[in-house]
Order: sequence, then structure tokens, then C-alpha cells
Amino acid sequence: MRTIIYGPPGTGKTWTLIEEIKKFLENTDPKRIGYFTFSKNAAIHGKERAIENLDLFSDDLDYFQTLHSFCFNQLNLNKNQVMKEKHYKDLGEKMGLEIEGTQQDDDHDSVFYSKNPYIQLINLARSKDIDPIHYYHLTDNQKISLNKLEIINKELTRYKDQNGLIDFPDMVDRYLKGNPETGEQYIPPSFRVMFVDEAQDLSLMQWQLVKKIEDAATDSFIAGDDDQGIYKWNGAHVNTFINLEGKRKILDQSRRVPKAPFRLANKIIKKVKNRVEKEWLPKDEEGSVNRFSSLSDIDFSQGKWLILSNANYMLNAVGDILDEKNLYWQRRNATPRIKNVYEIIQKWDELRQGTPLHFNDCKKIFNKMNNNWDKKLQKNMVKDLFYDIDTLKETYGLKTEAEWHEALDELGTEEIRKIQKLIDSGEDLSKDPRIRVSTIHGVKGSERENVVVNTDLSGAAYEEYQKNPDDTHRLFYVAVTRTEKNLFLIEPQTRKAYEL
Repeated sequence: MRTIIYGPPGTGKTWTLIEEIKKFLENTDPKRIGYFTFSKNAAIHGKERAIENLDLFSDDLDYFQTLHSFCFNQLNLNKNQVMKEKHYKDLGEKMGLEIEGTQQDDDHDSVFYSKNPYIQLINLARSKDIDPIHYYHLTDNQKISLNKLEIINKELTRYKDQNGLIDFPDMVDRYLKGNPETGEQYIPPSFRVMFVDEAQDLSLMQWQLVKKIEDAATDSFIAGDDDQGIYKWNGAHVNTFINLEGKRKILDQSRRVPKAPFRLANKIIKKVKNRVEKEWLPKDEEGSVNRFSSLSDIDFSQGKWLILSNANYMLNAVGDILDEKNLYWQRRNATPRIKNVYEIIQKWDELRQGTPLHFNDCKKIFNKMNNNWDKKLQKNMVKDLFYDIDTLKETYGLKTEAEWHEALDELGTEEIRKIQKLIDSGEDLSKDPRIRVSTIHGVKGSERENVVVNTDLSGAAYEEYQKNPDDTHRLFYVAVTRTEKNLFLIEPQTRKAYEL
């Protein structure tokens, strides 16, 4: 039997799935429970929740994983067989083509997102189980050359074949259709129950995979929120989730969104024509919705913040404003260089105050020195030992006991000035930054007590807004529902903006 769980923002989809798993564990081996997501972060989060709340160990949860990781294991692949960022760059160099992109880490289930429009189209088409050339003719791709697309598509296939590599669409495709060389077909495990989280983000091919696994299971729970389906650009097919048949359960109490932002969110989402109607309640706190003409006018001195924009390039201007205000911030989840430098500053202060440091910490300090250390003498240091400042000066080439801004002379004048201003302003550089800057797409699943939303759109996003407003409504619905307390809206700076 299939149960569909609709979880509006902050209503606890993952927690609800964990509670359902708990019921099955009374008479089910945990190895006969499957828990699948598209996102690696969501899979890790679900597994951690299960370990924490269900008195289980990681080894008990063999099938708590991404759909790609499931296929990887079922196909008996190894990590060296999977296309990674380095392979795409190598292909690009061989073709005289720039294939930039991002990858969370160099692992078998970390998807590579290319910025190249040709690679994007190829992967998008294959996620829909459509030949890329055929997909080209089905869509409006005036900025892409058909001849160039055909060449890149052939070269990508040839490169994988020559190097014995498989990419993420290949994994799913092979598991669904069988091994083309041997004719071997793959049969899913017989799960007592399978769970799928964040189902609104699945592509058509991934839905085929879910159906194949589900057909071999006794029960299934499919959880998501069509109103938060914002990855159409990456192949997500939210309509499949909307049209899914089964017993429906709507989670109706948010633990995140306060009343004032909730009213605005409701106003936005009711503009979407094709959706599952859901009634849900905000938490019992008013919160606030504030409008400002400029980001510079907002007081960021207290609390934790998310600052959201539609496009990456807009975040550069955000960073400039935060730097002018001497604020400590990070872009998405990337650890800021300043935090890493500050850890070295703290270690240097410990060393100056008489605390011996491990070789690894000494090495980090020396890496931030140019003229204040004789680099030739590091090779004489023993890696497993601790060293005090006198020993480092007498034996290993350290030339100074000055304060950090003089001793760490690899740091530039501007960087030193910036760090000192942040320290003087009271920012705690030993912790993660209070302020996180991100695109709206990059922050789904996150929350902060204060959220700032830039309503301006990129040129491409504005064109899409005019043609298909539902996707943009969903995007800003996600943005305004990230707040736990206060929402700040930046008035449009251009005519190409979302109307709030």
C-alpha cells in the first residue's frame, strides 16, 4: 500500500517518516527497510535522524541512501568507474571546450552540476529518458547550436566508453534497462517497506526507478511538497508527484514559520495553478514582514541570517555590502577562508603564551609565514611531536614572537585589516558565520531566525517568470518560508523583479 505524505514548510516530513519507520521496526529487520532521496544531504540527514532516534547503528541501515548510491551498489560499481568533475574538465580540454561546474565532493554519489549549456541540456534530456537531440527539437534552444550539440553528445559517449566510465544518468538507466553487454537484468531487494523523501525533486527517470523498487516492496511512503518543487531546471518532474495516487496525509502544523510570513507565503502559493491544495497552520508567534529599499539599510548586528537572491551573480554585490559593514559571512555552506585563518591566529597566540603545539598545527602556522621562518628547516621536524616556541626558534628556523598581524606575513595587508575589523566589531571568528548568503535554490531545507529576500530577477529568470509563473511562485514561496521569526524584503532595484 502506498501512503503519500505532503509536508508544507517546517511541518516535519523527515521526522514523520522516522516515526513511521519506528512502527515497522517492531516486527521488521531494518535491512528490509529502504529510505531513498535524490539529495546526498537529505540521505545523510535521514540516516542520522534514524540512528539518533531509533537506537540503530549505521551498519543496520544499508538502504538509507541516495537513489544514485542505490544503483551504484546494485550494479557492483567502484568509485573509479564514475564520471567526476576532473573527467568533465579533461573532456573539455580535449575538445577545446570549457566545462565548468560544481560537485559537493569527489565521491560516487556526489552529482556534478555543469554550467556548460550543452552538458546541461544533455543531462536534462537523459533525466527525462529522452535522446538529447530529440529533446533539442522539442524545446526552444535558440542559443545552442544543433551541430555542436551533436558533436559534444557523441564525444561525451566516446569518452566514457574509452575510459570505462559511467555517469549518474547511466547508473539509473542501466539499472532500469539491464546491462546492454550481458543482457543481465537487475531485481530490487524485497523491502517490507520503502520510503522516499523530497519526492517533488525527482526526475522522470528517477520516478521510474522508484516505481521499480516500490513494485518489489509491500508498503511505501512517498513524502514531499509540490509547493516546494523548485528544481525543474535540473529535470525534476513535480507533476508526477502531484498526480500520484495513494492514501494521502497532509502535515498541518509548522514548527518554523510564524504568522506574518505565513500569510505572505499563503498569498504567493495560491497563485500556483497546478498544485495539491493543503491547509496548514503557522507556529504560534506573529513574526514580522519588513520592507527595505536597500540591503544597506538593514541592521545585521544581532542574530543569525539568511540573505537570498535569485542568481549567483547578485550575491557578489551582497558580499560587498556585508564587507563594508564589517560583518562575518559565508557563501552557501563554504567555510570562509577567514575562519581557517583565525584558527591559525589562535594557535599562534597559544604558542606565544607557552603552549606546545603538534607538528600539524606548527605546519599550518609556518604556511602563513614568508620572511619570518626558514623554510629549509621544516624537513627536520618529526611529525608526531609537539613543539614549544623556544624550540622552534632555536632549532627549526622561526624568527619572530610578534603578534599575529606581524608574524603571519604571508597574509596580505587587506586581509589583515579585514580580520582586525571583524574582531574589533565583536564578531566571533571561531564559530561559523552568523550570516549565510545563498541563491534560493541552494538553501532549500535550511532555516534562520532572520531571512532577507532580494526580489530582483536575472534576465533569464524574468523571461521564465513571464512564460511560466508557477515555477517562480514556488521559488519565492520557498524563500519566504525559510524564516523562523523575521522576514525582510528588498524592494526591486530593476523592472525585472518578482512582485511581492
